[in-house]
Order: sequence, then C-alpha cells, then structure tokens
Amino acid sequence: MSLLNIGGGDDPAYRYKMPAIVGKKEGIGNGKKTVVVNAQDVAKSLKRPFQYLVKYCGIELGAIATFDEVQGSGVVNGWHETPDLQAKTNKFIKEWVLCPRCKLPETSMEIGKKKEIIFDCKACGYHGNADSSSKLATFILNNPPDSKGGILKSTAGGKKTKEDRAREKAEKKGNKDKKGDDSDDGGDDDGKEGDWDKRKEVHAPEANDDDAEDEDWAVDVSDAAVEAREQKAQASFDKIEAATKELSVDPEKKEKKKKKKELDDDEKFGDEDEREEQMEAIKGEVKAAMAKSSDGDADDAIKALMQVAKDHELTPDDLFGFIFAVSFDENAVKQLQTHKKVLIKLMKASPNKEKTQKFILAQMETLVGETHKETLLKKTPAFLKAMYDLDLIDEEVIIKWYDKGSKKKLGKAVREAAEPCVTWLKEADEDDDDDDDE
Repeated sequence: MSLLNIGGGDDPAYRYKMPAIVGKKEGIGNGKKTVVVNAQDVAKSLKRPFQYLVKYCGIELGAIATFDEVQGSGVVNGWHETPDLQAKTNKFIKEWVLCPRCKLPETSMEIGKKKEIIFDCKACGYHGNADSSSKLATFILNNPPDSKGGILKSTAGGKKTKEDRAREKAEKKGNKDKKGDDSDDGGDDDGKEGDWDKRKEVHAPEANDDDAEDEDWAVDVSDAAVEAREQKAQASFDKIEAATKELSVDPEKKEKKKKKKELDDDEKFGDEDEREEQMEAIKGEVKAAMAKSSDGDADDAIKALMQVAKDHELTPDDLFGFIFAVSFDENAVKQLQTHKKVLIKLMKASPNKEKTQKFILAQMETLVGETHKETLLKKTPAFLKAMYDLDLIDEEVIIKWYDKGSKKKLGKAVREAAEPCVTWLKEADEDDDDDDDE
C-alpha cells in the first residue's frame, strides 16, 4: 500500500508518512455503516488514539461513531465515500496533529490541570493550548490520552465512563462473561434513559418514489401503530421542545448547569453527556438533509429525512423540532417557502395534526422571540401568515393559541407581535359569516 505525506504534499523525500484511509461500506437499509478498517494504523502514524480520528470523522460527517478496540477499527453510521473520509482525516491532521508554528507532526498531547488540551512540539518547542470550543475537545477531555498512544480507561478522581461502571459491576458479581449485557447494566446503573440514549431497532418500509404514502415517515402504518404513535407524540413534544430550547441557551448558563449536574450526580451526567452527543449527531444529519432542500432538491431532502426518522425512530414532531433548530435563521420567512415541499410532506405524515401544529407554534415562539428576537420578532405576523398559507397551521389553531394567552414573558411578547395576523384572520372569519347570513 502506498503511503501519503502527513499534512499533504507530494515530496517523496518527506519523512513523515501515513497509510491512506480505508473505508468499507457495510449493511443495508437502517443498518448502513462505513467501517474505517485501518483506523488504528493511520492513527498510530499520527501518534494519536484512533478513537479521536474516528470520532472526528463522525462529527464532521454528522453521524454517530463507534469503536472496535480489539480490531483497531472504527464505524461511522451511514455510507461514506473513502475520499470523503480521507478529506476529514487530512482536516483532523491539520487541527489536531500538526504544530501550529512549524507545521510538523511532532506534537504530543496532554491534559492540563485546568482541563485544557496542551500541545508540545518536539521539533520547534511550541507549547500551547488546543481549541477548546471544538466538539472533539469535549470527547478528548472525557477520554484523555495515555503515554502509549491510547486512551486512559479511567482517571483518578475523574468521571468513570459507562463501560468502566459496567465492567466494575460485572467484576463484583464474578461474571467475566458479562460483556454482552453491559448495555443493560449501564442502563440500571446510570438511572433513567432518555429517548436519545437507546432506541429499538425498527424496520420501516423503504422510500421508493415521490408518490410514497404520507405515513412513510412512521415506522408502521397499521391502526395499532398509529394509536401508539399518538400516545408517543405528547412525550416527543415535551422532550424535543426541551432539547431545541437547550440549543439556544446562553453558553455560560449551559456550562454552569452542566457543572452543577456533574457535582450533584456524576452518574446522571454521564447519561446527559451521551444524550447531548447523540442529539448533536441527529442535528447534523437533519441539517445535511435540509441542505438538499435549500439546493432545490426537495425530493432527496424528503428521502434523507425519512432515513433519519427510521434510523433514530423519530416522529414528525421530532423532525419539526430539529428542523426549526438547525434550518431557520433571521431569513425564516423566506426559508419557509424554500422548504415548503418538505414541511408540507412532514405535516401530512403527522398522526395527530392538531398536536403537531401546537408544537410548531411552540417552536415558532422560541425562534422569533428568543433565538432570533432582534430580527424576527417584528416579522412574527409574516411568519405566521406564511405558515397559514402553506397549510402548516390552521386558522382555528392560531386563534385558539392567541386567545389562550401565556403567563410567560416569551409567550406574551410573541402573541403581542402576532396580533396583526390574528386580527386579520378573525376579521376574515367574520366577513365569511356575514356572507353566509346574506
């Protein structure tokens, strides 16, 4: 196998070499995945744990990444081309291997006393901190490197991983073959599981064409399944609303909340950390799907979202929550028109349209009254009317939402801004009544 220059270039005399990444597509349907066959060999030449490389590729590709320490390989959910994996590997090298000063791969990595990631370059003597805002930085801090190019299984006084806790529990019971039940032990040991932590395998019908049934988003179309999804919708409403609001929380407040949970209940924090990680992965997949819609390919966007729904067992409400979080900004009114085909298709798939419409209104409140308050609050009437024109929100639901009012400052502000649109709807309704009387 030919070797590549670490950091790029085609100088045959360059001393720093690495093997090219090798990706292998496996599985079909919901089980599609890409195995990074030689992740350990590549990472060894970079003097980094292979888990860091695989995790980075997963983050960049918006997919969940897992590791096989026995085989020294990694798995990234979904099918990905090898050139794309190589491109992400090159980016990883630039950000996490090369010295910022001399650009040579002679850096070592360690965790400082203040929980910062420190680079030391043996070539030029550079000593500095890595970018702590990177998503990979959080993973590195939770899985610090050891002196042999691997990852410390656990640190003294530090947070134990889920695997550590499961292994210790198995050892106490004297059952060395407990590995197959680790996931169950972890669930008992860590407390309650969120919807994002573990999902049952689903076998939903494949998307064939643009004329597929509206219920393609769902797992099953039987009467029993529809009733079950209606019961699940309320739980989805609460959880996704909380999840999407968390995305817009001030970073300092979010960090304080995170530290408090770590001090109060370290076991529970582990689950919260995993849930946030999976949410970020789903958010990346939804964002990639909606990018197709932005490019004018709504059909591909719909198929991609259907796949996300099947992979993670998401309901239409779940998808609406993530779409509002990642696909709308200060140009939200125009973006409604851009994504109208996707949004209409998704609404048709909802098993309980009134409940979904209420959920969308809640997402709108957060979007126009909090996330993009400065630019969108004054555009609330236009945004509301645009959703009404697309049949995403019925007139009766809008009026009921407005008349019910809100005790919260956010809800009051959004309803006050929405008054022109609501007044227009009520007056139009009165005119229709007068016409009927005549």
